[in-house]
Amino acid sequence: MASPEAAPARPKVLIVSAYAEPHVGGVEVVVGQQARTLASLGYQVTVITSRCGGGAASERLDGFEIVRVPAWNGLEERKAVAFPLWSPSALRRLARAVKDADIVHVHDVYPVSSVLAAALAALARRPLFLTQHVAIVSHDNAAVERVQRACYATIAPFLWRRATSITIYNTIVEQFLIGHRVPREKIRLTYNGVDIARFRPGTPERARSTRLRHGIDPDQPLILFAGRLVPKKGVRHLVAAASPRYQVALAGPGQVPDAAPAGVTFLGPVSRDELLALYQASDIFAFPAVGEMLTLVMQEAMACGLPVVTTDDPAYAGYGLDPRGVALVSPDPQALRRTFLELLGDEDRLAYMRGYSRRLAQERFDWQRNAAGLAAEYDAVLATHPRRRKSKPA
Repeated sequence: MASPEAAPARPKVLIVSAYAEPHVGGVEVVVGQQARTLASLGYQVTVITSRCGGGAASERLDGFEIVRVPAWNGLEERKAVAFPLWSPSALRRLARAVKDADIVHVHDVYPVSSVLAAALAALARRPLFLTQHVAIVSHDNAAVERVQRACYATIAPFLWRRATSITIYNTIVEQFLIGHRVPREKIRLTYNGVDIARFRPGTPERARSTRLRHGIDPDQPLILFAGRLVPKKGVRHLVAAASPRYQVALAGPGQVPDAAPAGVTFLGPVSRDELLALYQASDIFAFPAVGEMLTLVMQEAMACGLPVVTTDDPAYAGYGLDPRGVALVSPDPQALRRTFLELLGDEDRLAYMRGYSRRLAQERFDWQRNAAGLAAEYDAVLATHPRRRKSKPA
């Protein structure tokens, strides 16, 4: 009687990201969701990231291991440039993890961590997956943009060629990659995805409590922004759009002006639980960013039933959004102020937008559904990769 074939052990996935939680940011949330979901699907998951923003050097969270390596983060702290530099000891730790992995998945192409992981994956002949979150990121310092362009012209093509699949979250990045001659068949356009069971509309009682906790008038309309306080997010335009007829609250890390205008509250970085409470306590979510579409915070706000006001980017045409359900406007202060006042004076439109936001989240932004597509791609690669082929016992 023939012996049954030995099934391989659970696949090992190594996720490499410049930042991960508790460091605050959208990529950090995506990395955490990816790791937790893959672990729940039976993968052995390790995340290697910078030890920036706190956290233990190594710990097990929600079924996956996270390793935080020593890194210098002075550029972000001084210039709001997200570019940590890993220590030499981190390279040794990364090399061991790549060798032990079946799949290597990196986030973005410009961090040193991604470049090192891709090179080590090539040497170890491990399949490489890539999530590209952004294209060129606008910055006050022209030198920062020049460095980005140099990276995309020199280093990035190596990662794009090596990657089996490149996950992206909006059509701006898609066109950027196509413009750099990345084959269309490599590009996987999807959504970040959120936990729609957790991110949902709240209650008036909780909304009032949240506002009082942050010193915000519970009886005046509230416009919420969440994200890093950097120019490309349109924060300055939003502050300049302040009005005595509503309040503006900005949640996220970054440089805060010495004196905020009347009616504008800078909350600083907030926890994930507190951000959820703020979504549920607000009347409108505003995201006047340039070059970013349907971002994670927008999806979370929509899942909480918040009407969304965002930048009127032509690339939104490909998403088939209802123009009554999402307000797409110019990101200048006058247009933002006019839109906020018009919406706050039209309860029927606001009610329609609340319902539309929640429906769109349920139909398109469910993280479990979106993560299943990535897992299917992993499995297809592992089924043909020599390291994962089933072998008969001797």
